[in-house]
Amino acid sequence: MLAEFIHALQEEGNSALTIQAYSNDVKQFLEWLNETIGFETETITETDLREYRQYLNLIKKLKVTSINRKLKSIVQFQRFLHKKGICKTEVELRKVLLKNNIELDYEVKIVEKQDLYRLKRTIEAEGNKRDILIYYLLFATGVRCNELVSIEIDDIHLTERNGKNNYSFLVVRNGKGNKVRKVNLNAQVVMAIREYLKVRPDVASNNLLQGQRGSLTRLAINKILEKYSKMAQLEYIVSPHMARHTFCSSLIKEGKVDPKTVAILSGHSSVDTLYRFYVNSSAEDKQNAVDNLQV
Repeated sequence: MLAEFIHALQEEGNSALTIQAYSNDVKQFLEWLNETIGFETETITETDLREYRQYLNLIKKLKVTSINRKLKSIVQFQRFLHKKGICKTEVELRKVLLKNNIELDYEVKIVEKQDLYRLKRTIEAEGNKRDILIYYLLFATGVRCNELVSIEIDDIHLTERNGKNNYSFLVVRNGKGNKVRKVNLNAQVVMAIREYLKVRPDVASNNLLQGQRGSLTRLAINKILEKYSKMAQLEYIVSPHMARHTFCSSLIKEGKVDPKTVAILSGHSSVDTLYRFYVNSSAEDKQNAVDNLQV
């Protein structure tokens, strides 16, 4: 039934990454279930999910967010089995999710200003026009890594900015959930694009970012960031997702940008998601608050 479930996800237009995540989560659960009860079964109950939740929490010691993500995958699979008539009752997600107030303290990993400057100057010092563009696209548009490598030349619309609504923008066609969105580009990104297009290899592929072996992949982007992170002597390796978090956090903390605008630019499903991840106080903010308290 798992194969049929995956096929159904594909028919719904889910991305390959989403489908892979669902598949892994369900496979791990089914392996645990079969080992726990001693035989194979296609029936999944609410009790099974509660026991698995305890296993992930107490034995595997996973984070609340990781546990709930896995549970959401399994519940969707259980609903699929219910529609097929295999499970008699449908499990309600809200009844099995792990509730923990610690989750409210979730802090995203961003690149701090000083480290961002060190990374930027290192990349620019090397002079590789493509890598400079990768930096600006990641940190000035907030695109996901899979969105970045899917950008085609036709998705880029550049203007001379000589009118009120005459803006340069990028069309992201491979967004999460196969959604399409338009992302405005600032002058730095526009210049980086133009400079790169002057030296971009003349290849048949319409993909924007090219390497010696063809269009860049997600793995290639991560390796490029790893190389420059080490060259800049950072204490950590910058990832594309950190760049995305930095983009969103910077806009939110400026206080001048409407959260709805940030959600649209970054392709987040809702403003609530933004508040959950980016409007929490940092550990430093909370410590400063109590340090300055006079009692």
